[in-house]
Amino acid sequence: MTMRKRLYVLRHGNAQAFGYAKDELRELTELGVAEVKTAAKQFKSRSETLGAVFVSPFVRAQQTAKIFLAELDTSVVVETCPLITPEANKIEVATWLEKQPYESVLLVTHQPFAHHFVDYLAQDPLPLSFAMTTASIAAIEGEFFAGACCQLRWHASPT
Repeated sequence: MTMRKRLYVLRHGNAQAFGYAKDELRELTELGVAEVKTAAKQFKSRSETLGAVFVSPFVRAQQTAKIFLAELDTSVVVETCPLITPEANKIEVATWLEKQPYESVLLVTHQPFAHHFVDYLAQDPLPLSFAMTTASIAAIEGEFFAGACCQLRWHASPT
């Protein structure tokens, strides 16, 4: 029997307004920090585990990962991944993910990629209530990560 892999896609928390500086340098706001802490508590309440965390190099994603993992109080492999920026290529990311040796992976990323990637992987249409608002997390499971090959297990938003 093939092992089922779990993927969690977490969008960064609320960040400073777009356009004030370079997009990749935008930082989380106080609201964003609170949202990420709430998302971490929601994740922790489900008793899920992580094998590795891959984080966009953008400042707000790096901050989100640090806060999220501090709330979980867990030790896990954390790597910066330049593939998962806002305009990431979903097929390229899925192919890269397939090569990862971990059973359970968290991606800390951005819109519009977060929503497009979950939609790409999900076998069934996403629920009407599905939205990757700031600090939202989606849990996906499948034998492999490819188009329409996974199930959306759950999704949660801090608001």
